[in-house]
Amino acid sequence: MFAIATFVLAVLGVTVAQMPPPGSLPPLSQPPLESGACLDSPRAVPRVLMKPVSRAMQLVGIDAVVSTATMTSNQTIGFLYTTGDGGTWLGERTGLYMSAANATSINAVLAATRAAGVAKDEFPPQSRYGEPTGYPQFFRVQIPPGALAALRIELVPCVRWPSARPLPDPTI
Repeated sequence: MFAIATFVLAVLGVTVAQMPPPGSLPPLSQPPLESGACLDSPRAVPRVLMKPVSRAMQLVGIDAVVSTATMTSNQTIGFLYTTGDGGTWLGERTGLYMSAANATSINAVLAATRAAGVAKDEFPPQSRYGEPTGYPQFFRVQIPPGALAALRIELVPCVRWPSARPLPDPTI
């Protein structure tokens, strides 16, 4: 038993002696940003928001759209996605977390902020009787900073891709 303990301590001593100093170790890889504050978001950073698959459509940030209206005060009613090209897109929460009041509120925000050329002005259901409808899930919007009070919403940052960290290849 003494011989085994001596052997283990000798091997451990050699291993520790061969380790580089703490400052010279490469940084640990950062985990993907697919968990945390926006777990009920249909998309995660740095995934592609929708086709075409390109770096411009990769998500670099998600903000929760929080209602300040009376009936839905302090409820997350949707998400504002920022893509690699700087565009902002409005989306609902996943179906399990949406109520009729939340859907009405997020559609009011969309009606007031949708970008020119967006044909539909409301979020239709993503599935009907369990079958996908194929309707759009995200709409390009422009929300001026001064309009938040009039829209009765506030934007609460959820997750951001670190600007110093390069985005992964979106095709993988």
